[in-house]
Amino acid sequence: MEVLKMRGQATLPGLHTFRIGPEGIEVFAPALIAAAMDRGAGTKPRLGMGDATLDEMLGGGLPQGYSLLVAGPSGSGKSILASAFLSEGDRVGERGVIAVFEQQPNRGRNERLIELIETGCVGLVDSRASDLSIDEVILLLLKEVERLGATRVVIDSLSAFELALAPTFREDFRQSLARLVSAMAKAGVSLLMTSELEDRYTDLRFSPYGTAFLTDAIIVQRYIEIDSRLLRVIAVVKVRASAHSNDLRLYEIDSDGLRIAGRLDDREGLLGGRPTRKTGTHGTCDDGRG
Repeated sequence: MEVLKMRGQATLPGLHTFRIGPEGIEVFAPALIAAAMDRGAGTKPRLGMGDATLDEMLGGGLPQGYSLLVAGPSGSGKSILASAFLSEGDRVGERGVIAVFEQQPNRGRNERLIELIETGCVGLVDSRASDLSIDEVILLLLKEVERLGATRVVIDSLSAFELALAPTFREDFRQSLARLVSAMAKAGVSLLMTSELEDRYTDLRFSPYGTAFLTDAIIVQRYIEIDSRLLRVIAVVKVRASAHSNDLRLYEIDSDGLRIAGRLDDREGLLGGRPTRKTGTHGTCDDGRG
């Protein structure tokens, strides 16, 4: 709907989405795009990610107020990393909000995240509707952020988020995502988004939507094969206006979460999926197991 005229009074321009529910009509105002913000990271406090090695790789943690994209294939531990981000926030006294759009409730949530949600330390936006507007999603998130005084927000995952949007907002998903990222930036929260990324060893991509430029930081996860074993590597691709590590590091997933280990200094071609031993090296790879 849109208000075309209201005599003697200013109106809010633009199309407004609305939903008809048990309590009547609820109207969602268009999300405003935040003005350009200073992204200098040097003076910003750094947020812990729940793993000291990952914090080091990011140059001291994620700068406060940044948006972070965690991209990787299925089973690579994106949701585990997101849960650790919220858990670390709780450890230092910060509240968080997580938005999930899966059709199956509680799917993929670990025990620690469930505990944080049940105790009210982390707010949950869990909509299984298939016709959401981007303005409705932003309003739901901002309500939880305001209710809890939250400083950390997680979207898990962008793939499910896209499917939950009404077709109008899926047509230009990049525009919808830009509005979401800008609204969270304007609210002053730090945003982590996970993105399913098919492992293609013929090219190097960081987002299936071509939206990598929208975020301030990117972490990518990949699978590699060494000696007939499937291993995982993680790297920090960018942290806007900040120095960061360019290492590819091995990591494992166990009952305690994601554990980052050492580098494969004796291998090359890691991003091709099947690394080869560097010329002149004879040792075994350092897979972090000692």
